[in-house]
Amino acid sequence: MQEIRYFDSAATTIMSRTALDVYQQVASTYIGNPSSLHAEGIKAKEKLEQAREDLAGILSVPKETLTFTGGASEANAIVFNSLVWRLQKPHVIISNIEHSSIKEYVRLMKQLGWKVTTLNAPGGFIKAEDLRGALTKQTRLVSLMLVNNVVGTIQDIQALVTEVRAFEKEQGGRRIHFHTDATQALGKIPFSLEALGVDSAAFSAHKFHGPKGVGFLYNTDPAIESLSRGGGQEAGLRPGTENLPGIVSMVEAAKEAMEQFSDHEKQVKQINTLLRQRLQSLQAISPVDSCSPYILNIATNHLPSEVFTRMLYDKGFCVSSGSACSNNAKQKGEGVLDSMQVPPSLAKSSIRISFSADTTTEEAEALAEAITTLIQEHA
Repeated sequence: MQEIRYFDSAATTIMSRTALDVYQQVASTYIGNPSSLHAEGIKAKEKLEQAREDLAGILSVPKETLTFTGGASEANAIVFNSLVWRLQKPHVIISNIEHSSIKEYVRLMKQLGWKVTTLNAPGGFIKAEDLRGALTKQTRLVSLMLVNNVVGTIQDIQALVTEVRAFEKEQGGRRIHFHTDATQALGKIPFSLEALGVDSAAFSAHKFHGPKGVGFLYNTDPAIESLSRGGGQEAGLRPGTENLPGIVSMVEAAKEAMEQFSDHEKQVKQINTLLRQRLQSLQAISPVDSCSPYILNIATNHLPSEVFTRMLYDKGFCVSSGSACSNNAKQKGEGVLDSMQVPPSLAKSSIRISFSADTTTEEAEALAEAITTLIQEHA
């Protein structure tokens, strides 16, 4: 059987051994529903709240700001769905390089009567002056991602938040909610939610070696109101029985990611640099500076990205042509690159290579050799 070498960690990571062990232990030990009032339910509730407290400690935020969800897409949805309750339909600002779980809300917001401004990101970066120029007295929400999932560019969210707060002050202090999709950030780049100054942020466990189907929303805005209704779990923001094994496992994965951050960053930077050097004849779309070392987007120049990814898979390598969260991932990725003002010929031949702490130098060398060989064969 052919060996598979995995270079698609921006789509999902392999669960760590520790996180998997914790999941199994919690699933077999805590049998009660955290909302039940009997002893087993109380025991589960205590475990749930301990996990919330532990995660709050890892992120240095109050535990009351953390809502457990089914992932970052749901966390994003909670913030955007909250707008549906508003009687007035003013103005929202997002970027054209957002994840589809946010960009797909544009059509709904417009149908509901909201005005939506989408900002381009030349070179992968949102300009503070463009954001400033888009703000109006009617703006109620700004949503700009921290780390782009297609090319890895890191936005200066703190500076962008500062622009919004300055505008608020000029206009009399009416609050504009600032949300960031931080899915590709935890354990991969240094950041502080408090320092960023955002009102809310979304995260997914499976991006940092936790289980799939669990994540969390950081939120400091009491005006955020869930569109879903149920049993009142998670302070009413996310109804439904909590996935206790997944949550505790996620917190363990987050703890591991933060404790081993420096070692993992050093390893991944070396692999990223190695591939840039080995493939220097190709166009690197991911910039060197202000970019996550965990993502490297390159253009092959010769073959459409979906064709090239299939050829690589035939050789045992998993890479991506765009975001995995769409059945039309290639076009989604190209949309991001178009917003970055990448020439169409490069966008159509781009592939995303993404790493994790499990990626080895030997695997990277083998990938570089495979890409070089395929290009030579099909030039």
